Amino acid sequence: MSPQDPLVQPPASVDHPSPVEPPTLVEPVETKPPPPAETLVKPLTAATNLTRLLCIAVACAAAIFGVLSIGTFAEQIWHPNPQLAVAAWAASFGLPVTLGLCSGWAPVRVLRLIVATEMFCFIAITGFWLLVRPDQLPAGADIPWAITFTGVPCVAVAIFARGGTAWAFTLLACTLSGLVRFSTSAEANPALIGLADGLYSLLLVSVFVALTLAARRAAARVDDATLLTRQAEAGRAAQVARRQERLSIDALVHDSVISTLLMAGLGRTAPAVVAEHASKTLWQLDALRSPPVQPVVLVSDLVRRLTRLTHQIAPDAVVRVDNAGTPAGAAPVERTVPSDAVAAMLGAVGEALRNSVASAAGPGPRRGTVRPVRRTVTVLSTSAGFQVTVSDDGVGFEPARVPPERLGISESIIGRMQRVPNGVASVRSHPGRGTDIMIAWVPERSTPSTPTTLTPLVERTPSLVEPVETRAPIRPPRTSVLEPTPTLVEPVETSPRDRRAAERQPETPLPSGANAYSLSRALDLSTPLPRLILALFVLVHGVLAIIAIVPGRPLAEMAAAYLVIVLAALSLMRPLHEPFPRSQIAIVLGLCGVGAVLMFLYLPPRSGVPFAHWHLGAITLILVVLAARGQIRAAWIGYAVLALSTVAWAVATGQTVGAGVDLVIRHAGTLLAGTLFVVGLDRTEATLRVLTHDDIARARRDATTVAALDEREAELRRVNLLARPTLLRLAEPHALTAAERAQCLLVEASLRDAIRGRALFVPPVIDAVQAARQRGVEVTMIDDSVDSPPAQLAVLAATVAEVLHTVSTGRVTVRVLPADRPIIATLVVESGESRMLVVGPDGRVVGS
Repeated sequence: MSPQDPLVQPPASVDHPSPVEPPTLVEPVETKPPPPAETLVKPLTAATNLTRLLCIAVACAAAIFGVLSIGTFAEQIWHPNPQLAVAAWAASFGLPVTLGLCSGWAPVRVLRLIVATEMFCFIAITGFWLLVRPDQLPAGADIPWAITFTGVPCVAVAIFARGGTAWAFTLLACTLSGLVRFSTSAEANPALIGLADGLYSLLLVSVFVALTLAARRAAARVDDATLLTRQAEAGRAAQVARRQERLSIDALVHDSVISTLLMAGLGRTAPAVVAEHASKTLWQLDALRSPPVQPVVLVSDLVRRLTRLTHQIAPDAVVRVDNAGTPAGAAPVERTVPSDAVAAMLGAVGEALRNSVASAAGPGPRRGTVRPVRRTVTVLSTSAGFQVTVSDDGVGFEPARVPPERLGISESIIGRMQRVPNGVASVRSHPGRGTDIMIAWVPERSTPSTPTTLTPLVERTPSLVEPVETRAPIRPPRTSVLEPTPTLVEPVETSPRDRRAAERQPETPLPSGANAYSLSRALDLSTPLPRLILALFVLVHGVLAIIAIVPGRPLAEMAAAYLVIVLAALSLMRPLHEPFPRSQIAIVLGLCGVGAVLMFLYLPPRSGVPFAHWHLGAITLILVVLAARGQIRAAWIGYAVLALSTVAWAVATGQTVGAGVDLVIRHAGTLLAGTLFVVGLDRTEATLRVLTHDDIARARRDATTVAALDEREAELRRVNLLARPTLLRLAEPHALTAAERAQCLLVEASLRDAIRGRALFVPPVIDAVQAARQRGVEVTMIDDSVDSPPAQLAVLAATVAEVLHTVSTGRVTVRVLPADRPIIATLVVESGESRMLVVGPDGRVVGS
């Protein structure tokens, strides 16, 4: 049972401290803000995810190029120390693979150490080639195996280092690669070959380094956006939790504390009954600090509690079980109901019965008589839920006429049920036709095609109407014999904006920056760096085309091929659009195909010139960029057509199929490495979205828990400070003096102010209100500012206190307006003549 269950009885013997004098009303204790959600749970960031992905991508690339280099390596092992060559090849291949294997569990410093070792190994191996073995390699096989790994350490460094450091090492590595090629080339002009090879390595590696750095920047933006979103969501969840907890405490205060104080203050109830209510209220306040003992309650137990509650409040009411398809009075369908739902339903039923007893009768047909009222509590329990309907044939009332700022039915009944998961309540009433209040807990809502056994009862209490913004029957003019009389406990007023805001908690949106994590979004080729890479593309392939000129062949064909391939690269530089236009894909692939055909027409079967098939690398690089822009399928279709064209050209020129495959196979490794990079990034993006969603939801839950506990502690501290001394005195049965009854009414009024006029419940106003009430002035405080009190609250409080000091009789209504109004408060003074004072944003009365 929840501690708010009105049927929960305190222990048989309660030791109360000795009564103390009621304290002077003071400012309520402020709620301390909850700690940031980031300190509660350490989330997995986008940068962490990306680091792991890139390490795996480097490992895959090393494995691909390691396999492709096995044949070359076997041919280039030199005497007298082949073991050293094997160790160098194993280090070049093994370190990146180790990096990928360790990325899932190793600390960042360990990964950095592996990358640093890999970087120095590459420098040492290329330095060894330059210093120890400067001999030329055989013609046609003069590409050292060591420089086929140039891009692997460069991308590894780009994963962890800053952009400047990554680009500096990339430039160093490509320079060393070009020098090694220069020292081992058997061509007639090795310097030009080394320069061209170094530039091509720089171009190819720059693409992957740029992709890595762009992805890192995107991940950083996602982390920043996620952090802001997590903070906003945690703050919003904490705000809602504080509101909901505040409303729950307010409902308890209204139902128990204020009721007890009014009973004592009005002096119409026996001291023993007052003492019993005071003891129960004290126990409920103490029990709120502990969670409920039972998580669920059996329906049979709930029915017994409802019956006992009904007989306590309305002994003449009839309780009946109405189960569709079973004999009248049969036992209800047994199931369990959550304890919080049980507490809410018992509290709501109790409030409905109290309102009926207090207001439903009305005057009888003869002067001085009271008309009889039949009350019925109908219980319905099925597999679809549990429902209680409190009905009477009393005078009824008009729900639409209930002032929206009152708490009655809207909080103790409808609001209480709405704060319970799957709880619902509705009110139907009309003057002269009685009242039906339906209270239900329905965990699973049925569809129209599958009606439930709740239908008969719902038909008697038609569709769930909009929640009535009230908390007790209206107090109508007493001249009407059809309208109800006032209730014992006057409803506590509060802002409907506050209640509606507490009931809304929007779904957690993903951070807007998460979209930037998509590689196709992060790599906008219209930015300066990609343009620089494009210029390098044009330069490098221009140099390669010049080197690959075959004497006696028409230059127009190769020049046309070069221009067409450059135009294909330029077509990728248009600003980013999603999705990538199909027409642009067709243009890129078409231009690449035309360039390949022109080069095949230009080249002789065995030209013997270096870089004769430069166009294959150029087209592959364009396809890598196309894949990076999200068009992986189109990129591989283009590569398949290129590979088939190359093999067809080789066969057509008298070469073997193997010769054609050998021309394109190493370019497949480049495209495969780029594809794995993009696919891994896309999958990581999807995983990151789920993790981000869970992380934000966890932050909301943590913030909700902290805020709810903190708010409950603060609210209980204030209630205990205001009311506990008086309740302790009332718990000891004794006849109250006039002064004690007056003190009870004063504390009751202060509790109302703390609930419905929260923003103005500060010392200057508290003292002024107390003094005004002692002079006989009726003061009403209403706060509609929700959680956005005026900026000049101190000045406003002083203004309100000053006005209250000038009023000696009549009524004063102070209302703090919502934050979006041009004025912040109004004061309606009804003393002799009515006047309304308007308070401006500066906290002072306008015109004063």
